[in-house]
Amino acid sequence: MSTPLWQVSRPAPRLAEGVRLLGEYEGSGFSEPHYLAVRGDEQVLHMSRLLHLVASSLDGDRSMEQVAAAVSTAYGRTLTAAGLAFLLEQRLRPLQLLAEPGTGAATSARPPTTPAPRADPLLALRLRRTLVPARWTRRIARCLAPLFHPLVVAAALVALVAGDAWLLQTDTIGSAFSATLEDPIIILGLLGVLLLSTLFHEFGHAAACHRGGAEPGSIGVAVYLVYPAFFTDVTRSYRLSRVGRLRTDLGGVYFNVLAILVLLALYARTGSALLLLSVVLVHTEMLQQLLPLARLDGYFVVADLVGVPDLFGRVGPVVRSLLHPGRPSPRVSELRPFARRVITAWVLVAVPVMLAAFGLLLWNAPAVARSVVAAEGRQLALLRNAVYGGQPPAAALAAVSMLLLPLPLVGLGLLVGGLLRRLILRAVAGRTPSSGARRARPRPQEIPMSGSKHAPVLPMMEPGQAMAQPSSTPPPPQAGGAATSSPGATPPAPPVPLARAHGEHLVPAPGATGLTPHEAALAHSAAEFTEEAMLRPMSRPPGRGWRRGVYAVTRGGVNLGPGAAERREMDLLGRVRTPVRGCRRIVVLSRKGGAGKTTTTLMLGHTLATYRGDRVIALDANPDAGSLAHRMPRQTTSTVTDLLRERDWIQRYADMRDFTSQAADTRLEVVASDDDPRISQALGEEDYRRAIEVLDRHYNLLLVDTGTGILDSAMQGILAEADQLVVVMPPALDGARVAAMTLDWLEEHGHVSLVRGAVAAVNAVHGAGQLELPRIEAHFATRCRAVVRIPWDPVLQAGAHTALNDLRQQTRDAYLELAAHVAGAFTQDRVPSRGGRS
Repeated sequence: MSTPLWQVSRPAPRLAEGVRLLGEYEGSGFSEPHYLAVRGDEQVLHMSRLLHLVASSLDGDRSMEQVAAAVSTAYGRTLTAAGLAFLLEQRLRPLQLLAEPGTGAATSARPPTTPAPRADPLLALRLRRTLVPARWTRRIARCLAPLFHPLVVAAALVALVAGDAWLLQTDTIGSAFSATLEDPIIILGLLGVLLLSTLFHEFGHAAACHRGGAEPGSIGVAVYLVYPAFFTDVTRSYRLSRVGRLRTDLGGVYFNVLAILVLLALYARTGSALLLLSVVLVHTEMLQQLLPLARLDGYFVVADLVGVPDLFGRVGPVVRSLLHPGRPSPRVSELRPFARRVITAWVLVAVPVMLAAFGLLLWNAPAVARSVVAAEGRQLALLRNAVYGGQPPAAALAAVSMLLLPLPLVGLGLLVGGLLRRLILRAVAGRTPSSGARRARPRPQEIPMSGSKHAPVLPMMEPGQAMAQPSSTPPPPQAGGAATSSPGATPPAPPVPLARAHGEHLVPAPGATGLTPHEAALAHSAAEFTEEAMLRPMSRPPGRGWRRGVYAVTRGGVNLGPGAAERREMDLLGRVRTPVRGCRRIVVLSRKGGAGKTTTTLMLGHTLATYRGDRVIALDANPDAGSLAHRMPRQTTSTVTDLLRERDWIQRYADMRDFTSQAADTRLEVVASDDDPRISQALGEEDYRRAIEVLDRHYNLLLVDTGTGILDSAMQGILAEADQLVVVMPPALDGARVAAMTLDWLEEHGHVSLVRGAVAAVNAVHGAGQLELPRIEAHFATRCRAVVRIPWDPVLQAGAHTALNDLRQQTRDAYLELAAHVAGAFTQDRVPSRGGRS
């Protein structure tokens, strides 16, 4: 008998190289939240919340049991090791999101035995070629991004209206067209201007993507449908908010506006017919891009407005749902009502128009082919005559015409070939038997997008769809995702991998468990009535800014949602409030004096105490008279020495308060170090171990402000008790070097796990100067879990009593980010103690 999948010994799972988790797909039109991931080949994947939590917990260090425990804590239901093994092997590995066993972090994964699923839409870009590499696209986009400042956009739109009004008063457009048709030089110039305008249009998409906070990819050229087209890779814009994605969609049209303004200014100065016609044609191109057809910009605008990026993938389900109203397709019922209505309207309007155009194109294809052949012959004759007659403009125009004329036929051939290939594959698949009877084979829900965005793949089964497996083995339940498996694949058969916290089994999807209707009815319980399952999700209203003003004026009728800054703050707050079990010990470390270690400890403690509901305390463990307690009003003269002397009498939290000072605004507590000038011997390793043991019984978070001597006895005891580190350094070369040497020492002395989970804080950044700060941050980012840059603040420079609200907003935001990175490790298991900790 073979060993069950979840009992096989395996190394700690980790994500494949190049996989990036982008977070929740914001502004979604789906009833359930979707999360985004990007493979190394830039294929975008949509996944359920459960699969996202699993993927985000795979760091290569934690075992299967530890990952299952972390996911269970975050998800609110118990995920067993068997359930985790099922999700890894049947959900994530077929999508090639997992590294192959035996591959290290620095090595690439072995070639997969089966190709990863990719979206292969019919209306895709063909014959792609790169024009501008990604690195140059990003540099140019960074320079052009300021053009999306609201004041610049408003001024450009006003100028466009004024320029068009002036242009309509002239009567030179008709005569300009007549002159153009007679002069090959003007035609070549017009083609050149339109080519540059179209390329500038693509840089608009890239700059808008960068403005929203995502990095654009390369710009290229391809054949789309029956004509050549430029495209921009803005795959990473999926991670942006709805406003950010719409800005990316309309960025090209906005840059068309800027191009029109430049051409109008040049025309007003020169009166050139070439420039006038260029203005008219760029207007035409801009209006054409706004049509919600094919893969034009208007299509992506509609898709991002409703929050469903696969409109073409919904055509079939919408049509089937309209034909059978009582049996709506799962791909329609999973949408919110507003998205469902808009997509249905789009299908009823746009799809017939495109089908009619495609049919007309096919009907006229023979005539078009004959016309192209005849035109090629005429252009060849014109080319010869121009070459022999010494007319370079006419020769160039004829050569360009000969290159462009066959492209519609090439595109039509690719389109028809793709359609025939799909029909043949579907017919062959429908006739293929398996063991005398066809098995139900799951097909991943694909988002067949191309053009300016890569096509995402939805690895989620439709409700009621079962995995391919022998009929004698009841299938596991659908635990938030689905796999793409081969027909002969047999998934493991644990009882039910995902269970509730009290050990009761979840009810799988109907038809996927092999239960009788009576047994399925008995499996239901009151635990199913949760807010997530029974309440329709509501959009969060904005809390500040102009969006809040619009929401208030319309009395909630127009809800634009929180802005980018507010959403980022909410995300950070959610991470800061990560639940913690027991007491978490955070050691703030720096071997260089004046780096801001005490300030970082204090402000990190204030931030955690402000936004969390549990008890937070900071211990001044500097054996050389630390100053932590002097940075806030003191309520007691007791020190850590007094605490150790009276530790046997401390039984309750009320007893602890005799030895701590508490901030009135944040309720952060501090235990002072000894600053008595009469003492001659500092506290040692065992003393601080005992102090931490006392504080561990009464507080949820313990921050330890250490001294600068890493070889001191006190430091050895503190490091042995630490759960995680915050390494502080000044924005200086010597400070960064000392911090790197500190990490070297820690790794050499058995604290590798602490280094990997550490957060590096570059403190008091005030201008870069000659320092290559990004390179320093990149160094620590490869060794630590995160790097945070804390700006210089005049309030902190005084070194006196400091409240969190006294700081600048950007400084408070930096400490909030630091606290979020620190709290992000609370779901991980503690570092095993070498000092007798349980």
